[in-house]
Amino acid sequence: MLKSSTGWRKQTPERAYFSDLAAKAPIGDHSRAEIRRLLNRIRPVLKTNTTQMLLLNILFDATYDQDWKNGSQPIVWLSNEAMARQLNISVNATRAALRSLTDMGIISHHDSANCRRSGQRDRSGRIINAHGISLALLEARFDELTANADRYDLDNQRRRVLRNDITSLRRDIMATLEIAKETVRPSRWHSIAQRYDQLRALLGKIGRASVEHLERMHLNFARLWNALNALVVNGLDKKTDTKASSDEHLLEPTSQPKTVSCNEERSCAGAQHSALKADNACGAERMALENEPRQAEGHEQPEKSVKSGRRIDLRTVLTACPIITELSAEPLRSWRDLDAYAAELRPILGVSAHAWAELRTVAGQGLAALALAITAQKQADGEVSSPGGYLRGMARKAKAGELHLEKSLHGLLARKFAARQTGAAPIQ
Repeated sequence: MLKSSTGWRKQTPERAYFSDLAAKAPIGDHSRAEIRRLLNRIRPVLKTNTTQMLLLNILFDATYDQDWKNGSQPIVWLSNEAMARQLNISVNATRAALRSLTDMGIISHHDSANCRRSGQRDRSGRIINAHGISLALLEARFDELTANADRYDLDNQRRRVLRNDITSLRRDIMATLEIAKETVRPSRWHSIAQRYDQLRALLGKIGRASVEHLERMHLNFARLWNALNALVVNGLDKKTDTKASSDEHLLEPTSQPKTVSCNEERSCAGAQHSALKADNACGAERMALENEPRQAEGHEQPEKSVKSGRRIDLRTVLTACPIITELSAEPLRSWRDLDAYAAELRPILGVSAHAWAELRTVAGQGLAALALAITAQKQADGEVSSPGGYLRGMARKAKAGELHLEKSLHGLLARKFAARQTGAAPIQ
């Protein structure tokens, strides 16, 4: 063991290796500024605590620019007491931090015969003679530490993308489950809900998960969503083919339930399958819809009857139509908020007041707002070129009891995650 100003310092093979590496360091290959930038990047790589990092910065700040040039050595001879005062900690805590940095291979000791720290500089500031704590390992390991920092940054970026993707997948799985509860046999959607709970438990604390774990969980959540998507699409296809599906209300109950007519209930039953066909058929048909004769404001007023059922909640709408959230200056927390914002969105989309009033009369306030949200998203996706004509088409479908909105919403969800439909790893 070697004696130092801190007492007897234990020498290990690792410390001996780092001391030899420091003695052979090619001082001058990198400037002091480059070493400083490296210090700012290595904390998460080395997993240093705050005290260790502050101590390392104190040591580095005690060096001069010329200490990092050819023919010199970045050696610091500050006493433990002086460093403890700067850190506002005890001398023993300072010694412990120095030992940790030594074991990490960040600093080494350039000892004198009596193991005491001392040093002299000439008038230019160049070190003439010095014994103390050497920072030469930062130069010797510069390429290694830089590569580790680069790898950490890439992993961290990948981790951030995966966390965001997983959060989005989880949100959309929950939104799609709301549709599944109304379109798929309970035994089937319930099993998927159980598998979702299993995955959520396996995920754990997402902020602390490794990249490998996040990648595995991302694949599992994507596989689960694909399975749920297939179930719901099949369920909606079967549901819209039955008359029973046309007797249920789409929207979740609000604080002020809306009275609707029997015709309106039939309008609210499914997704806008026929409107999609009209949109995909040709743009000329949409232009014809835009130019159709206007009808009176009070035409075909709905009969007053109520039959509510929870089919689509607002979370599903905002998930399927993210353009609404992007355009709205205020958060949309209820159907009332969406209806109020629809009045602001209408002129932005270029929808005439007459076309909007007609749709609200036929479909009701809530469903009209939902139809406008779907239209806005399809325009943003490049599927609809004439929002006014598209909404007039929706009004005609609603009058005929052929307006199916929940299927349109799920179609938007399906297209949103089309890129994620890759082969996923089995659930662990």
